[in-house]
Amino acid sequence: MKRIGMIFMICMLLFAFPTAGAAEDAAAERTTTAEQTAAQAEEPETAVNAATPAEPETVIVYVTVPTEPEPEAAPETTADRSAPRLMTTAYALDKDFLSPGESAKLTVTITNTNKKRAAANLKLTLTDESGDIEIGGMNTRFVGALGAGKSYNLEFPLTARHSAAVGRHSLTLTAEYEDGDFQSYSSADTLYVDVRQPAELSFSGAELPERIVEGDTVTVTVELMNTGKARLSNCRADFEIPGLVGGGTAFGGDLAPGEGKTVSANLRAQPEQLGVTKGTISVTYEDEYGKIYTKTADVSTEIEKKVEIDAAPSEEKKKTLPWWLYGSAGIILGGGAAFGVTYGVCAAKQRRQDELRL
Repeated sequence: MKRIGMIFMICMLLFAFPTAGAAEDAAAERTTTAEQTAAQAEEPETAVNAATPAEPETVIVYVTVPTEPEPEAAPETTADRSAPRLMTTAYALDKDFLSPGESAKLTVTITNTNKKRAAANLKLTLTDESGDIEIGGMNTRFVGALGAGKSYNLEFPLTARHSAAVGRHSLTLTAEYEDGDFQSYSSADTLYVDVRQPAELSFSGAELPERIVEGDTVTVTVELMNTGKARLSNCRADFEIPGLVGGGTAFGGDLAPGEGKTVSANLRAQPEQLGVTKGTISVTYEDEYGKIYTKTADVSTEIEKKVEIDAAPSEEKKKTLPWWLYGSAGIILGGGAAFGVTYGVCAAKQRRQDELRL
């Protein structure tokens, strides 16, 4: 500030008192102007007075005053107050469904969806309000911390009671946790588990004879039986045996629990497939949820070549009976006739004697 004040005072002095050099220049300029005016004047009356004072000279001085830079404002810092958030991002059974009395393992994935704040002191609890599904061991799991954006997998063994209702069951997974400031939070997700009766079917009769003559037709009968507690639909038997045609597919339709049906197919042996042939008889059916099941039986037979037999008798085999056979037959017939006549006469004579005694 002192420097600025001194510069300002110097400028004021320059404006108030012209320098010596400036005064001399001004006087020389006034002399030159007077001489030119006297030389050019035509009349002495019009001469300009040489003593006319000159106009004051203006001096402009530019002064640069250095300034100190203003200090930068410090960035404002605010704490991240967003809360960690836990949610179930995936879950699965180690089998398609639970059946009454059976067990399975449930795997659940928990994710902290907050990308900046971690969750601490996690308490995870799985429950089934219906009571049809039991959670093995403790149904609560504890986790110390789950970092921002991180996931954690946990497993629960499940068992369906023998009296469990068939259908979809809802399980609830509740999460209780805290943030870094010990603020408490909670969340809950719903998990679905299916309880189904198993589809069970047995079959018998899927067999072929040991040998089949080419051109002959055999009938194969398959007995189907629903041995489970679930209704089965679209039951059928498929015959795929090289050399035997006409079988294709035999349909059995729907089967109620405990019901049985018989399906059959007529198979004709082809001459192009002589010898041993092997194939399969497959039984296919569906459960109430549209899942398809297939059971297969391996079968085999031998196709034999047909042998032609001439049924017309030859001339050499046509022979007459020997003569003595005719004679023996005549003697036997004659003796029989004589015995019959004698027996008849004796019987009549005996009847007459009996009548006379009476």
